Formats: sequence, structure tokens, C-alpha cells
Amino acid sequence: MIKKEPLSLLMIIFCIIFFFLSGCFFAPAQNNKIVEKTELEHEIELFDDSLEKDLIDINVNKEDKNDISQVLLAAVGDIMVHSPQLSSAYDHHKGVYNFHECFTDIAPHLQKADFVVGNFETTLAGAEKGFSGYPRFNSPAELAAALKDSGFDLLFTANNHSMDSGADGVIKTIENLEAAGLSYAGTARSQEEKERGFVFLENDIKIIFYAYTYGTNGIPLPPGQDYLVSLIDEERIKSDVYRAKNIEKADLVIVSMHWGNEYERLPAAGQRKLAERLIDSGVDVIIGTHPHVIQPIEIIKTEDSKGIVLYSLGNFISNQRWRYSDAGIIVYLQIRKNLVLNEVEVAVQDITPTWVHKYQENGKWKFKVLPVEDTLVRETFNVESAEEDNKLTLQDYERLKEIPGETEEIFWRYQQCGS
Repeated sequence: MIKKEPLSLLMIIFCIIFFFLSGCFFAPAQNNKIVEKTELEHEIELFDDSLEKDLIDINVNKEDKNDISQVLLAAVGDIMVHSPQLSSAYDHHKGVYNFHECFTDIAPHLQKADFVVGNFETTLAGAEKGFSGYPRFNSPAELAAALKDSGFDLLFTANNHSMDSGADGVIKTIENLEAAGLSYAGTARSQEEKERGFVFLENDIKIIFYAYTYGTNGIPLPPGQDYLVSLIDEERIKSDVYRAKNIEKADLVIVSMHWGNEYERLPAAGQRKLAERLIDSGVDVIIGTHPHVIQPIEIIKTEDSKGIVLYSLGNFISNQRWRYSDAGIIVYLQIRKNLVLNEVEVAVQDITPTWVHKYQENGKWKFKVLPVEDTLVRETFNVESAEEDNKLTLQDYERLKEIPGETEEIFWRYQQCGS
């Protein structure tokens, strides 16, 4: 996300045009709105949040702003800890793990949101289980503290690695997340907890979150404990959404779907059909995880409903280094509620591409999540200064320059403002 600049004449003209093209705003069932963007808008402000603010102001200039409540939600993709990351975080002198350094550069971008969510693709089952990376992840509880301090609020815990440390590992993970002050969705200690999901209430806006996974890598759920991990069951999801909207009176229902094919940059046809059915059932936003690469956003319209689908947000942090898997995005969703009309709008306000920088320091591998645009704007590459200050090699710098184009190419793949 680059620095804010004053609106250019072209942007001002576009804002005026946008006012007259307000047909790109629409209202799905239950008075919710998913705000779409035109192709021209994508070209002008892909990484510029100043224009989005002006567009919002144009559309609320006749409203009493005291009647409007807002929440800014930030979502990231997969949070993974492979074996090299475990070694990196271990302090041999103190005998403890410390993951805070991984997030120092990206934390300010998370903390500007009111609420931050991400996919937690590991377990926190305790040292007695043995800390490990792939194929069965178990990370130190210190990871949860670092994520909380960096700005995270809610972690999606339903994924194919949820059962990596067994049934007791699921429970222990929940306990360690709670101890760090983090909330969770997708795993549970009871059927009641599973059905409740996570309820977020702020500024008179009520959002209920659920999370589901396609499976658990062949590790079965114990008999009588199928509540431990929420599996993708279309009828179950529809029942959860009905309960959230009609009994709990949620303004929005947001679901995390751990789905799709790993390392494929476009969703499968079956995913898109499933997304359409879920939106039709009342889901307002789908946050996809598992492919480990960025996939597109899509606005889906059915006869009765409309919603936003973020098919995959890529990797937030991992040791995966091949192209596309080393990057991810933070997606900012602006949620606005008219308290008088009881109408809710959702819009993609901004996106921030991220990249996992892996470098050596004092003979030890280090991992740091970098905000791509800020890093490129801040650095006029000089081999000596960059290597000394940020450990960026020329190869690293060239990789950073590729990511904005890759992100734009894939994230805005589908047309978003149709008839």
C-alpha cells in the first residue's frame, strides 16, 4: 500500500462519474449491500485507499454521519510454521521461542483495522507433543502471543492440519489461543460451541463467523466428537447461516472455507458453484484458504442474495519459497451500517500485498513478513545499504517488484460490476 497522495484531476473526474453510475451498488437479501468496483476504479486505485475514502464520502454526503456505524475488517491467508521457522524463533540463550520479529514490519498494517482474522494452519499442543513442522504441525504457544501483539483478533482453526496433534491437541490449541487473548472459529469443545461460531459485536454491528475445512488429512475425528473440527457440509453450513441470521439476528455472516487445490491460482469450477450456493443461502463474505497462493475476488449475485468471495489470500507466513507461494495479501473490508434504515454495506476498501522475506543473520535464518508496496516506496535499492539495513539482496528486491503486478493480474481476475 503506497503512501496517500492528493487526488489527481483524473481521480476527481472519476469520482463525479462514479456518482452517476451508482447502479454498481446493490442490496442483497436482509438489507445488506456488497459494494462493487468498476474496472476503471481498479485501474486507478488498486493500492490507494485515499480514493476509496472519497468514494464512500460521496455516497454518504446526504446521510447524517451520526447514523452510520463502521468497522474495518482485515483478513490474511495461511499462517504456517515449518521446521526452519521453529529453529529461527528459538533463543538458545534464554531457552524460549520468540516470533515477534516476524511481524514487526507488517504489524502497523494490521493494527489500523478494527478486527483482524487469519487462517491458523498449525496446532499449539504443547512441548510434550514435540514441536514440529510439516507434515504434522505443532508450534510453541509463544506464536499465539506474537500474533495477538501484532494485531490479530480471530483465527480460523478449521483446516487440514487441525488434527495434527490429535483430539487433545485441538483442545489444547483452543486453550493456548484463549490464554493469549485470541478468539477462534472452526474448532470447538462442544456441539453448542460449534453451532455458536464466533460472535463479533462492535458499533452496533453484529457479525457471526464460522470456519469449515474439506478434511483433516485422513486423521478421523473421534466417535462422538465430530464437533472438534467443522467439516464442509453444505446442509450444516446452511443451517448455521439460518440460525445466525434468523435467531441470532446477525447483520453479516462471514465464513472461512478451507478448500480448493494447492498452488493453483484460479478456483475450480466446483468451488465457484459451491460459493454461489452458499451466497444464495445467506453467507455475505467467504474468506478462502488452503491453496497457498493468491486467487481472485468475485462478487456473486443470485436471485435472492449477493456476496463477496475471496477465493484465497495466499500465504501470510511460511517457509514455502517457490513463486506465488511466498506472497499473500491483507484484504480490508469496510463494513458500514445505517442505524436508521438498518442497512449494511460491505466493500473491499484496500489490499496490501505481502511477502515473506527469508534471510540469514549471524548464521541463522530469519523470517519477516514485509508490506510490499511500502518496502518498494521506502527503498531506492542500493546493494550495500539494503543488505546492511534490511538484508534485502538484489534478487529479493527484484522479486518484490514482481508481486504488485502478480497480485493485480490475479486478484481482479473476474468482472465485478455487471448488470
